[in-house]
Amino acid sequence: MILLADIGATNARFSITESFVDYSLSDRLNIGDYNSLEDICLAYLTKHDLLQKVDKAVLGVAAPVINDEITFVNADISFRASELKKKLFKKGLTVINDLALQAHAVKRLEEDEIIYIGKKIMPNAGTRILIAPGTGLGLAGITNNEVISTEAGHINISDKVLRPTLKKIVDSFVSENTRVPTYEDFLSGKGISFFYKVLSGNSNSTYTNEDILQLAESDEQCKEVKNLLNYLLASYLRYVTLVWGASGGVYLSGSIANTLLDKNSHKDFREIFEDSETMNEFLTITPLILIKLDDIGFRGALEVAKEL
Repeated sequence: MILLADIGATNARFSITESFVDYSLSDRLNIGDYNSLEDICLAYLTKHDLLQKVDKAVLGVAAPVINDEITFVNADISFRASELKKKLFKKGLTVINDLALQAHAVKRLEEDEIIYIGKKIMPNAGTRILIAPGTGLGLAGITNNEVISTEAGHINISDKVLRPTLKKIVDSFVSENTRVPTYEDFLSGKGISFFYKVLSGNSNSTYTNEDILQLAESDEQCKEVKNLLNYLLASYLRYVTLVWGASGGVYLSGSIANTLLDKNSHKDFREIFEDSETMNEFLTITPLILIKLDDIGFRGALEVAKEL
C-alpha cells in the first residue's frame, strides 16, 4: 500500500493507493498543527489505521528538492528524506516538488476537466508549463514527457508591467520589506491580502483572501484587487511562456486561479497574455488552459507511484 501526499505550505493532503489507478481515504491536515513532516504523516496514518499497512510513499512538497535535506520555502518545515524513509516508508520513498507532482497529471487530463481561456486552441506536442498560485507560486515544465521543477515564482517583478496602481503597491512593498517583490509575493494568498490592504488603506480588515475575491462583484476595492491580480498573472504567464517556448500549452491549477479566472475575465486575460510587440504571433497560438480538478496532486502522484 502506497501513501500519496501533496504537501503545501498551508495544507497537507493525503490518500492511499493499491492499484495505481485510483486512490482512497483522502484527508486534509493543517500544517500549522504539527511540529514536523514526520508528525504530519504519522497523524494521517494513525487516524486511518494505516501504520502497519503503508510501506511506500510519494510525497510532493512545497520546496526545492535538491538533496537529502529538504526545507520548505513558505513553512517552518525541514526534513531528511533518508530519515523519513527509514522510519516510515522502508520499502520506498519518492519526494518531489509539489508542482512537479501535479505536472505528472497534465498529460492524462480529460476534456471535461479543463477550460480553455479566451479561445479553444488544442495543445500540440511542444513544451507545456503548469503554474499554480497558492501559499506561494509554483511552476513546473513538461518537455518530452519529462517533468522539470523550478523556482520561477521567485523572479522579480518586471518594471514593464507596472501600471500606476500596481507601482503604488510595489512601492509600498519595498517600503515595508526593503527589497523588490517577486511574482510569488503578489501572485499568492499573501499577495491578495497585501493588495487589498494597500488599495483600501485598511490594515485591520477582517476579510479573508476568499472574501476579497468573492466580493469583487459588489465591492469596488475587491474588484480592483481581482483585476490587478489577473493583469499581473497574465503578464507573468506571457514571460514564462516565452522563456519555455511553451507552445504545447500553459496550464493553471488551484483554487486561486479558478476563482480569479471566471468566464467574464477570460477575454481580457487572453488579450493581456498575447500583448507582445515582437512575439504576438507565437502567443496567439499558445493554448491557455484552466484545470478544474482539485485533486490534481493525487492524480500526479498515481503516475509517480507506478515507478516506485
